[in-house]
Amino acid sequence: MDSMRPRNVLILCSDEHARAVTGCYGHPVVKTPAIDRLAALGTRFDAAITPSPICIPARASIATGLQVHEHRCWSSAEPWHGEPESWMHRLRDRGHAVVSIGKLHFRSADDDNGFSEEILPMHVTNQGKGWPQGLLRNPLPAYDEAAELAGDVGVGDSDYTEYDRRVTGESCRWLRKWPRRIKDRPWALFVSFVSPHYPLNAPLDQYLLYEGEPIADAFGRAPGERPEHPVLEEIGKFYNYDDYFDDGLRREAR
Repeated sequence: MDSMRPRNVLILCSDEHARAVTGCYGHPVVKTPAIDRLAALGTRFDAAITPSPICIPARASIATGLQVHEHRCWSSAEPWHGEPESWMHRLRDRGHAVVSIGKLHFRSADDDNGFSEEILPMHVTNQGKGWPQGLLRNPLPAYDEAAELAGDVGVGDSDYTEYDRRVTGESCRWLRKWPRRIKDRPWALFVSFVSPHYPLNAPLDQYLLYEGEPIADAFGRAPGERPEHPVLEEIGKFYNYDDYFDDGLRREAR
């Protein structure tokens, strides 16, 4: 019967972070000691695949447990808005304290997203409409913003770095204080960071971890490795980030 007792759950989410780019999944260069310690205490999944490579659909699937064609949040301009029902709704309705800290990228905090409380929530921009350019097809428009990726590279803090520090601080405070206040109820805490989402910069202490490391060879595909497909060709023309990098800047960005 004890196995049926409600459990407390802590979920950590990092943005634009491929599974392979961690130490616990065998990357030869990337250093992720905190993630590696968590992995050593638990279970690693070796056959889990995201239902979408796009942020908003993937997050809608995390919330609902549904495939993209079921929740129908197809693109970066169709954010989840509390429907269909989420695991957060179900836990909250059964008496759990369900709290989020950090990035959600749903439509709005004004929607019922299923949380008892949203702390430092980051939802989509453009008054809940997201990124309409993501809907445009046939032909794809020009994407002038691609040049911006090469304009902020190397050592430094970004707004996202500062935001993640605040998310970390609030999460630590919550874990120290709130579980004692709600000890008569189980809780679920969803902590979500923006990094390592671009811009491609890092605080000095983290940047220096990779001095002398073969970082230039640790990422990317060799010529001919990328599958040939007309959709990939068109998307590559749209997201033409590489046009703005030379070898030196490319290494620093990696």
